Amino acid sequence: MSNSLLEPDGWLVLGLPWPAETRDGWGECALAIAPQMIPRSLVSKGAGIALDLAGALAREPADGPGKAVFFSDVTLWLDKQGKDWADLGIDYEAAIDELVNAPVPQLYLTLMQKAHAILCDASRQGLRLYYPNGDVEHVTPQVRRDVHVAITTSLERDWPLYIQGLIDRGALQTQ
Repeated sequence: MSNSLLEPDGWLVLGLPWPAETRDGWGECALAIAPQMIPRSLVSKGAGIALDLAGALAREPADGPGKAVFFSDVTLWLDKQGKDWADLGIDYEAAIDELVNAPVPQLYLTLMQKAHAILCDASRQGLRLYYPNGDVEHVTPQVRRDVHVAITTSLERDWPLYIQGLIDRGALQTQ
């Protein structure tokens, strides 16, 4: 079996709506997919482009965020190129919905609300968090990198076990 199933080049991490029910400030609010594992015949052209861009960013040491590429990272990269999803003819919300509902391996992630907000943020200036006590935090690029590292570490630990479980149950074919 190829190690690329258990240890892919990278993941596309999609933010989901913040759940109504959480446990101690943690909620299941994101999912990760491995772009290289998804046959493009299973998804539309737009979703395929999103997967290809995420895969390329995961392998790009200069411009990429690392192995865990947030959908918002791809949006920010497009912005740096002077483009947006519409310029590519892609309805990004439809692409996200399609990828969330695609019949492909997906590992759900449980995050704190702050990490979820950072994951979903595609603003040029960076996220500002407003707290009930009146404090305001401007999320720095370093804090965003820290969230990337934490999610990558989690995926590197959990993804192989998840995929091996699918293989062992016969839910994923390795040929």
